[in-house]
Formats: sequence, C-alpha cells, structure tokens
Amino acid sequence: MQFLHHPMFYIAVVVILNHTAKNILIGAAGAAGLFLASAATANADTAHKVVKSDTVWDLSQKYGVSVKSIETLNKIDQNSHLIVTGQTLQIPAKNDARQQEDKTTEATHEVSVKDGDSLWLIAQAENTTVDKLRSLNNLKADEHLIYPGQTLKVPGAAQAAAQTQMTSADTQQASAQTQQPAQQNTSADQTQQAAATNAQTQQESSTAANSEASQQQKVQVVVSANHTTHTVVSGESLWSIAQAYGVTVDSLRQSNNLGATLVAGTTLTINDPTKTPAQQQTQAAQQQTQAAQQQTQAAQTEALTQTQQTTQSSNNAQQQQTQQQSQPSSSSSQQQSAPAQQPATQTPAASSSISGSAVAAYAQQFIGVPYVSGGKTPSGFDCSGFTHYVYAHFGKEIGGWTVPQESAGTQISVSQAQVGDLLFWGARGNTYHVAIYLGGGQYIAAPEPGQSVKIGNIRYFQPSFAVHVN
Repeated sequence: MQFLHHPMFYIAVVVILNHTAKNILIGAAGAAGLFLASAATANADTAHKVVKSDTVWDLSQKYGVSVKSIETLNKIDQNSHLIVTGQTLQIPAKNDARQQEDKTTEATHEVSVKDGDSLWLIAQAENTTVDKLRSLNNLKADEHLIYPGQTLKVPGAAQAAAQTQMTSADTQQASAQTQQPAQQNTSADQTQQAAATNAQTQQESSTAANSEASQQQKVQVVVSANHTTHTVVSGESLWSIAQAYGVTVDSLRQSNNLGATLVAGTTLTINDPTKTPAQQQTQAAQQQTQAAQQQTQAAQTEALTQTQQTTQSSNNAQQQQTQQQSQPSSSSSQQQSAPAQQPATQTPAASSSISGSAVAAYAQQFIGVPYVSGGKTPSGFDCSGFTHYVYAHFGKEIGGWTVPQESAGTQISVSQAQVGDLLFWGARGNTYHVAIYLGGGQYIAAPEPGQSVKIGNIRYFQPSFAVHVN
C-alpha cells in the first residue's frame, strides 16, 4: 500500500480524471446540441408553395394548424382569404404559441341549421366566412352538405359573453344600492322578459308589414280615368285583345293582375283604348263592302270592254263587206289589215302574282304574338305556321311546314331575295326554320319557344337559301 503515497500515483489519477471530465463535457455538449437542433426543427415554420385549387382552409387541414395563424403569419387578408398560385407561405408549427393563443382566445357560439340553410347563408348571417365555419366544425373542403337540426359552431360568442357580464355587473351594482337583491333580480328578469317580448312583437309587426306591403305591391295595378272592360272568350290572346282595342300587351299586363295563362271569363281592364271592337268590325264590314264594289266595277268594266270589242268587231266586219263589194281589188289588203288591228283592242289578263310589299306589311301586324309549337293562328305561331297564315291571307297555299314550303316557288340565293320571299335554314328537303324577307337584310319570323314574332337580321342568323313564291 506504499504506492499510494508515491507522487507519480497522484499525477496519474489527475490525468485520468481530467480526461474523463473532458469526455463527459463533450458528451453533454453534443446532447445539448442535438436537443437544441431538434427543438429548432420542431419550432421552425414550414414553407409551402401554393398550387392550383389550394385554399387557406385546405392548408390548415393539411398541416393541422388554424386558418387564422396562417393568415396572421403571412399577412393574408382575413376577409378575402386570397392566396395566389406560386406564392410561398410560411406554415407555423403545431406547438407554436400562436396556435394556443388562437384556440384560447377565439370564442364561439352554436346555431341550429334550419330548412333551406347553407354554409354560405349561415356565414353571411353570422358575418364570417365559409372557410371559418368549416375550420370550427372540422368539415372537409369538399363537404357542403348540412341538414336541418344540425348544430354548428360560429364565431362571435365572446361579445355576447361580455355583454352578459356587463349586464350581470350592472344588476349586482343596482342590487347593492337598493339592498333588495331578490326584488331587484325579479325586476331585472321582468324587464328583460318585457324587452324580449317587445322586440319579438316589433319583429313580428315588421314581418307582417313587409308581407302586407309585398302583397300590395304584387296586386297593385294601374287604372286610368279613361278605361273600359273586356271579358275574355275562348280562343282570344293578349295580343288579339290588344289589337282589338288599339293598345299594347304591356299596358294590359300593367292594368291587370294576370297569371301565366289567360283564362276564358276573366274580366280585363283596358286603359286608354284607341278603338273599340265594334268600330273595328264596322271598318272590316266597310272594307268588305268596298272590295265587293271594286269587284262589281271590275266585272262591269270587263263586260263593257267585251261589248265594245264585239261592237267594234261587228263594225269591222261590216266595213270589210262594204269594201269587198265596192272595191273587190283592194279587199285582200283590207282583210289583212283588219286582223292586225284586233289584238290592240284586247285587254291584258290580270296578274296573279302577290305583292311582296303587301306580304311584308301584313306579316308585321303580328309582331308580339307568342311562339306556340304547331301554332297556325294569331293565338300562337310556330315558324311555318306563321308563313302559311300570312300567305293564306293572300289566297296562296304554300304548305303547312318548311319542307313543302320549299316548293312554293323558285329557289334562289339569299343575295337574290326580294321583299316577301321566303328564307330557309337548313339543306333543301331537310330545312328546320323559315321566315319572310323584309329587305335590307331583315326578316320576320316566329323564332322559338319562349319568344314572340319579331324582326331579325341575316347578319346574325344566315339563311341557307331563298324561295320566290310564284
């Protein structure tokens, strides 16, 4: 045991102890470095590059953080929530103190979903966003379905809680001043109940007033001092009634509370009529009388012309006989000259062609008549029914639909079309639309369901070919 007192023993012990201490310090430093690195890694923000269809809410779900923390860290507008494709966002760590702060300070309350509600409607009513509702209620980005009776969390309860606390504080203060806590609480409860009842009554009154005003607005009609009434009969339309009284279809709608269909027996108010059906019938009768008179005059004129021709022919025959008896030698020349004079006395045959201008003018009288599939009367037309009705007015039968109407005359190009000609869309033998040309690139037609007879332009709807009605 004497070597314990030897000086070299102590030197060796000191060296061994120093070496061991260094190793311990180095190991401790390494462990601390690893701990700090891991802590830094855990607390470091994650960078995310925005791609197409990314939203702030999607990113909050992907990284397990709140929408507010992402928007606060990246200075994103919390009203629009706008992010741009290619933008680099910093995503805070899950254990970031800001996450805990958001969760602890964000107050919410619950609402019950009613029939007809949607996430967007609830967000508007609660002054928040759809993304916020999804975040509070753990709804997926593509999840839109909510159902009546479902309870959803919405932001904004903190203010209500603060108001409740203020009300409670005021109540306690008033109770302390009056030293009647039981009576004061009862009075406060009664006051709050009365206020709630009063608010509900005002809301119901306002709702009833709005409903009554809405109903009054719906039934309110305009009736002028100069008006008359008309009872609808079967087969009539708003257009035919408007034509009979010299008013517009819009004026009929303004003066009557009309539904989608016009029912026979309905009494209509006619504001400021410019003519009456009786006058119109009288005018029609006068026009028929004038037409009959014109036909009679034409017949008389034709008969008189025939009589004159017969008389003149007889006179010419007598003259020929006289000349033959008095001058036999010149009879042949006079006989040759007599037939040459006869054609000059013949009256040309009446033209059977239809005036294109008259066709166009008559067609424009039906502007505003509604389109009815298969319709062939002024109560409603389709395209071929309209052209058939117009030409039938002039005594011309052109066929009941587009393909037969192709053969109503001579086919020509659209550039050769004249006023009153028919314009066709589609290949010959398979046309699907027909109209009447008005000149100047315009045409009139019954277009399609939901529209009325109106004027169009071939620049916007180019026809395939035209037919000049013979």
